Amino acid sequence: MRALAARAYVPTFIAEIGIGAMLPELALSVVHMGHGAVFGSLAVAAYQLGRLPGSALGGALAHRRGSAHAALIALGVLAAGSLVAAAAPDLGVFMAGAILIGLGHASYHVARQDQILGVIPPAFIARSMTSLAGIWRIGNFIGPLVGAALIAAFGLSATYWFGAACVLVAMAVLAVVGMRGDRRIVRPRERVALREVAREHRHLLATLGITVVATGALRQARIAVIPLWASHVGLSPEVATLVFSISAGIDMLLFYPAGRTMDRRGRLWTAIPSSLLLAAGFIALPFTHGVAQVTAAALLLGIGNGWGSGLVMTLGADVAPERGRSVFTGIWMILQDAGGLAGPALVSLGALVALPLGYFAVGGIGIATTGGFWAWVPRRPPAHLHRDD
Repeated sequence: MRALAARAYVPTFIAEIGIGAMLPELALSVVHMGHGAVFGSLAVAAYQLGRLPGSALGGALAHRRGSAHAALIALGVLAAGSLVAAAAPDLGVFMAGAILIGLGHASYHVARQDQILGVIPPAFIARSMTSLAGIWRIGNFIGPLVGAALIAAFGLSATYWFGAACVLVAMAVLAVVGMRGDRRIVRPRERVALREVAREHRHLLATLGITVVATGALRQARIAVIPLWASHVGLSPEVATLVFSISAGIDMLLFYPAGRTMDRRGRLWTAIPSSLLLAAGFIALPFTHGVAQVTAAALLLGIGNGWGSGLVMTLGADVAPERGRSVFTGIWMILQDAGGLAGPALVSLGALVALPLGYFAVGGIGIATTGGFWAWVPRRPPAHLHRDD
């Protein structure tokens, strides 16, 4: 675990601080250029669109080049996107930068997962994956705080320069200590195509995989609904940001106990409570008024999301085949990214009629997700796992 921390967790933490500083500013940067809120939303959509092929790219690179080399290439793409966004003279170039950021970010996630799966014993898979998810959460909690200070001092573009600097530092750390990990991973004797892997596992992807899509929708919609509703009930931007930070803080604290529970008790012990709490939070939020009630609903969403830390990655590790594992991981994360694109869109579509309608629709998805987990997730940990530390 200590060796893995140096090779995977430390570079990830450094990179995620920079990414956390950039992502909240995508929409604001477009508005700052003089465009409306609709174009601001398109910048977030551009990032999500970049993530879709990014997951497949990360899986293919890890399969062919090894996971650490794939991570280094992905970070290079991420750094390039950050620099393009920082120096963008117009909207078109900025959108290209946002797509590159999404492409590199998703590729890096898949490469890191594949490296962990190559070296971690099966009994520690859930804790390893939830620790990775927790590191992302901590970095994305620190990043916006640093970004806010940079914006106050230097303007919006400073967050992208800072993000690029963090990613370059992560690349340097990975180049020095992370490449040793590839030597411990057996390279595949044959190359496996994405289409072939998808065809071989189509039943799994059409059942548990659909639940992964729904989970991605829940998690990304959560990011949109809290500030939207806080603004709708008249809370100031500063208070809305504080409410979101409180939700993110409780989310950040739950990753290790969630992973330990998954390893010891089974995946359902986190999957079912997480999806039910998220559904309850979405349904409850439209009934809230005032800062105390909105914060209570936001905490419910934070607890639900935090208790599901690393769940999708852990389930993917459980069902991934030995042959074409990294390619399968890429497909698995594409499903989550597709849901991540659909969730906020559903909230927006509902808002065309009445803002609560989208919240209730996403809450319904949470209830359906619970049913999917109950039907398709094994009741106990996989047979090759044990309960010893």
